[in-house]
Amino acid sequence: MYSTNKKVRIISFDINPIALASLFEKIAEWIKEKKSRTICVSGVHGCLEAYDNKEFADAHNNADIAIPDGRPIFWSLKLLGYKNAEHLRGEFVTRNLCKYAEEHDFEIGFYGGKKETLEKCVKKLKDKHKKLKINYVYSPPFRKLTEEEDQKVIFDINSSQTKILFVALGCPAQEKWMASHRDNLKCVCLGVGAAVDYISGDLFIAPRWLQVLGLEWFVRLVFEPRRLYKRYFKIIFRFIPLFIVQLIKN
Repeated sequence: MYSTNKKVRIISFDINPIALASLFEKIAEWIKEKKSRTICVSGVHGCLEAYDNKEFADAHNNADIAIPDGRPIFWSLKLLGYKNAEHLRGEFVTRNLCKYAEEHDFEIGFYGGKKETLEKCVKKLKDKHKKLKINYVYSPPFRKLTEEEDQKVIFDINSSQTKILFVALGCPAQEKWMASHRDNLKCVCLGVGAAVDYISGDLFIAPRWLQVLGLEWFVRLVFEPRRLYKRYFKIIFRFIPLFIVQLIKN
């Protein structure tokens, strides 16, 4: 089992090859210490964003932990020699962390996602985890918040006593938001992307065998072709060659 402090460079992207149990232990430790921390749930899209955008790369790579969400990132860790790395999908981590929070009496919150989707997500979690404390839920408008609005968000999150905040703004917005708000918040923030959409039922979760084969992207492409086809072509024609170059250099 690797240390939570260990980071591995994939192209221009730093990832922690850690197990789910180690991640949760570290989160519990931070909560006990009352420290503000950030965790990125990282896929190939983010990796290429980091390669193209230094501001995003800094926001991502300065996070306390970044876990391998995308199957290609997980495979990359394996090819780089980290055989014990686990594939930690955002939706999977979110569900299991909610269960962990219920068992340890940690208050949680959600920031981001469409209002209706967020409401469905919260209802499903409450139905499954009767004792789970969801102290903060907010779907921000699809625009930049005013300074006054932003200060109210910070005040409301801190006042809610939220210990774990799931940030569902999508990449790269959630990583930048966590980086810019870290010094003002009093909780552990996780950028979980589309996890809220999956838990709510708005997005279809691919069967486990497709996930293992690395074909979950194909299911998403079928459901969201207009939004995702350019992203996936970019992954095929940019990520793979860039990573092959890294492997050759290593």
